[in-house]
Amino acid sequence: MPIIDETVPNEIRLFLQKQGIARDDLIVVAFSGGSDSLAMLAAFSSLMEEGSLLAVYVNHRIRSDSELAIELALNEKNCKELGIPLVVIDLGFGEVERVSLLRSSGIEEAARTLRYAALSRICQEKGARFLATAHTCDDQMETVLMRVFHGSPVSALGGIDPFRKNHFDGISLIRPVLELSHVQLQRYLQDRGIGWTEDSTNLCDKYFRNALRHTVSPAILSLFPQAYSALSRLHKRTREVSDFLEREATKAMEQVGCSLPVSIGLPYFLSIEPLVRDTVLYRMFDLLCGEKPIRISYAMIQRIRDGLESSKEDATWTISAFGTTARFSHGVFTWEKENTAYQYCLELKKDGKECIVELPDGFSLAVRQYKEDSDPTLIRIGIGILENPIVRSPLEGDTISLQGKTVLLSKLFSEWKIPASLQPCIPVLEDKQGIVAVFGRIYGGRDRLCARCKSTLAHDPTNIYSIIKRNECREI
Repeated sequence: MPIIDETVPNEIRLFLQKQGIARDDLIVVAFSGGSDSLAMLAAFSSLMEEGSLLAVYVNHRIRSDSELAIELALNEKNCKELGIPLVVIDLGFGEVERVSLLRSSGIEEAARTLRYAALSRICQEKGARFLATAHTCDDQMETVLMRVFHGSPVSALGGIDPFRKNHFDGISLIRPVLELSHVQLQRYLQDRGIGWTEDSTNLCDKYFRNALRHTVSPAILSLFPQAYSALSRLHKRTREVSDFLEREATKAMEQVGCSLPVSIGLPYFLSIEPLVRDTVLYRMFDLLCGEKPIRISYAMIQRIRDGLESSKEDATWTISAFGTTARFSHGVFTWEKENTAYQYCLELKKDGKECIVELPDGFSLAVRQYKEDSDPTLIRIGIGILENPIVRSPLEGDTISLQGKTVLLSKLFSEWKIPASLQPCIPVLEDKQGIVAVFGRIYGGRDRLCARCKSTLAHDPTNIYSIIKRNECREI
């Protein structure tokens, strides 16, 4: 068995040979500066010819400037010592949050979307055919666990693919260290005396993947020491199933066509093998969304499928979600995009600064420092708790985490009996970790604060967040 010092480069060497990647092929390396990507980059430097590697660091601007400055300085130092050029891409302040709103997604997914777009753009500019990311078998375990408990389709249970050919317009996505663990990569760096950076957000269990990494994964490994190997076997077997489903879905989609809106007759849908129906619906959704796809939940796919499988040809129903409308009428299922616009999305000043932000319908959001005579029923949040806060209109699928549960905002609006015509104007306060508060009181509902901010009410000093009627100058 090779010593740990050689395990990492040996694994990458075997991967390159298996995928037919030559020593002089240009590879763009997604480089965060953490131990995983740095170990991969260091091992690459001992295997590839000079000039065939390019490290790309993407600054998402969702952490403090001081932390990012320290991280970038060490990244530049490490790349210089490895003899690998480093390209730094700055996404700009607030861009991740903006895309999160446009895609109706979380901050992590929006950051990932922008990161891959930037990395693929560099690949195209430099003429690189390969983009390498440092996903490990720890990432693989977390991904499989999340998909299992989200009820994902069978084809998704294999987790992360080590090689995705032509994933971005002729650029192949490669994961050379997917069979290695985070601990192995750290030891590889330690043996060489190479220091790495730690992303502060990786320590926060408010992010679901972090909670899995810190609590569930260690327990699984203690009970099943061979879990990594088992996941590798599971991936290979599931990939065979996935490939079969994709081939069958391709055949089925020939009857759907490429015109918009997408549609399919009920008799034909029911003639498709049941195991393939989910994949066909995913394909239809991707076709509908085009070049800017929105991520759709498996629950939504199942809802549509259940509706089709239980419907008679004379049935009629409509489902609106994820910026689309799915309709069934006269024996035909039709799916089309909704032409909806966001009511508003406004940036607040740096957390802690008093401000007034004008909203539609004559209202404003006021942020003021808490005083002893302040109305105790108003939303109160500790100064410094929020990161990059914004106030915006609600979106389809928005949820807020309350004490012991997560609730759809649409469900709260319904419980408060707020008319549908007014719901798009209800102010929602959000930061990079998710929805912080919803201000329903202005339309006869309630103001609700998320659980993570309620736990900080002892924080001193605090700010009051309230809605003001501009023409009356009073807080609501």
